[in-house]
Amino acid sequence: TLDCYEEWIDDPKYYQGQVTATPGCPSFPLSQWTLLLEGRAPDLEKVLTGHYSTSIDPKQSQSLGKGFEITLSQPTTTHKVKTYGDWSITSDLWIEALTFIMPWKEGELRSYKWYLSGFFVDVHYALHSRIIDFDKACRLKVEGQKYLRFDSISNFRRLEVSHLSSLGMVAYSELNQLSSSTGDKSSGKFSGGGKKGRFESSGQGEPCLNWNRGACDKSTTECTCFHVCSKCRGGHKRTECGTMAKAAK
Repeated sequence: TLDCYEEWIDDPKYYQGQVTATPGCPSFPLSQWTLLLEGRAPDLEKVLTGHYSTSIDPKQSQSLGKGFEITLSQPTTTHKVKTYGDWSITSDLWIEALTFIMPWKEGELRSYKWYLSGFFVDVHYALHSRIIDFDKACRLKVEGQKYLRFDSISNFRRLEVSHLSSLGMVAYSELNQLSSSTGDKSSGKFSGGGKKGRFESSGQGEPCLNWNRGACDKSTTECTCFHVCSKCRGGHKRTECGTMAKAAK
């Protein structure tokens, strides 16, 4: 593997042309072929976008003379890798392309995909973005240390903790951001007095009734309403509201 990278990195564009002209070459964005030949991690969003693209020639070039050239690109729709389905499609395309130039790596890459797929099964879908980020971190680690194998799972344990554990640095930073966002939403002001006061905020302003009943499956950042008490606008559900407990007495 290392010998191949040492040879290909001298002239990746030349070898890209050789690869794409080989019968049976899988469909893969040209820019991402170059990254593979250099031993670098591909951009899965560009892979997914290229997979669904219907543009034959998205770039147009015009020579201006004296060695100058202007290139115009047509606007394209970027397909984000957000779900397990997106990730699985792009991972299969990546494995197909990489094993075309390095057939001996197929078992290694399939084992890595099986390892990552297990997290998508065990982790709630609302947190699948963490698994996708964890995958990116693993690929970048192998890019920086090309002697590593994707099926040597022990090499990724620390990244697994930082991205997927609630104690990890990445996950903890996300929780802090979420808490700050929740605090901003819960700090809306009341105008007027008594029961006629109106809740003022830059968002929708209305408390989420489903959340108050314990039935809202959206996070505070995804829900169009506020996760606050529908009675007193506090940071608790209505069933936990102190005003109701006093009324019951």
